[in-house]
Amino acid sequence: MSTTTGFWQSRGYVSWFTADTAVAVGSALRGFVVPLIAFSVSHSLSTAGWLSTLSIALQQVCGLFGGTIVDRHPRKPLIIGNAVIQMLLWASVSLLMVIGRLNTLILFGVVAVSACTTSLIGQATDAALRSIISMQNYAKARSINEGRDATINMAGSPIGGILYGIQPWLPFVCSAVVYAIAGGSAARLHLHERTGIVTTRGEDTVGVISTGTRKAGRSSFLDDFLLGWKWSFHSQRIPLIIAAASLMNFGLSGIQYTIQLHLINIGTQPFRIGLMDTGVCVGMLVGSVLANRLSDKVHVGRTMCVAFIMAVAFVIPMLLDSSYWVIFFSYAFMALPFPMVNSMLLGFVFSKTEEHMQGRVAAVISAPAQVLSMFCSGMAGSLLPVSGFTATAAIFFVAMTVSSLITLFTAAIKTIPQSSQWPSAQL
Repeated sequence: MSTTTGFWQSRGYVSWFTADTAVAVGSALRGFVVPLIAFSVSHSLSTAGWLSTLSIALQQVCGLFGGTIVDRHPRKPLIIGNAVIQMLLWASVSLLMVIGRLNTLILFGVVAVSACTTSLIGQATDAALRSIISMQNYAKARSINEGRDATINMAGSPIGGILYGIQPWLPFVCSAVVYAIAGGSAARLHLHERTGIVTTRGEDTVGVISTGTRKAGRSSFLDDFLLGWKWSFHSQRIPLIIAAASLMNFGLSGIQYTIQLHLINIGTQPFRIGLMDTGVCVGMLVGSVLANRLSDKVHVGRTMCVAFIMAVAFVIPMLLDSSYWVIFFSYAFMALPFPMVNSMLLGFVFSKTEEHMQGRVAAVISAPAQVLSMFCSGMAGSLLPVSGFTATAAIFFVAMTVSSLITLFTAAIKTIPQSSQWPSAQL
């Protein structure tokens, strides 16, 4: 497929996009409501908070192994399996709510199973994209996903709140319905996957044994798991990208928690606190539009230098003035470059990664960012009472600055060409 319209005309891409969008909608609809339901059944803010902690912790632990599972098995059944399991889980929650039998233990169990399922096999949807989209169109396809996700995140919480106001169980029914749509769309996928064990390894390619001969000499789960890490570090470029992206993600997450906790601490109205997230989603939506227009036209390395500098520069106003509207606009503009980073920088990595390695490489890239981000909330909460907003935000600003310096002074990132030259570029 040589043009952007080519993959929109492909039934495979439309089915994939429908399934992936339905999963995102299902997650957004219930994400806002689960803490409210947890509080309503437990009458405890602590319980509601620990429920979110449990979900995040399970996702991070299971996510380390999910990439290997996704790469060792055909992805279409995994996509369908994730959709079916999620549909049954949240349909059960809605039914139990209707008959008045939902309790804290059951809700914890459902959230735990849902989090583990998402992390263990839910990555199959993203991993399958490389089997559908050509290398040249991959960055543009990711930019479309960024815009879609920003729109869903912007609308998901308000819609979930409206549905919750009508009937508390209604968001879960709607979530179950869209998961059913995801499963149905995934059933129409025709993926030409290569799932095999590794026999040879070069700079950018990995040989595979054909499916027919694979079973006799199948490698162990541990070997495949470790191979994902070894392959990701076989060149200098990916570790540097991981370092830059992880530090930037740590800084952004830290500033996000610092803003939220600061506004809560000074007694800001909940609506105005929530408006911050709306501003970020608008910034990301604008960024995704720019990414879509620029992804196949610009030199990726130089664009990444500009994007990282922009993210750092937009933090400076809130360090100089911590009034609400300065923070609001600074925070919103700070999010604008990240769809370009995700579609171009990470798009280059995944477009150059062999199809049967997509899940493991995704796990390797996300693991450092997840580990660092786990401490952001605690750091912000501990530092704010002692140091205040400006000093706390400045600490995370330093991490973002270091990330930008890695990008600016690293040839491995600066030399990534535009997408039309990716087939001949080395990873």
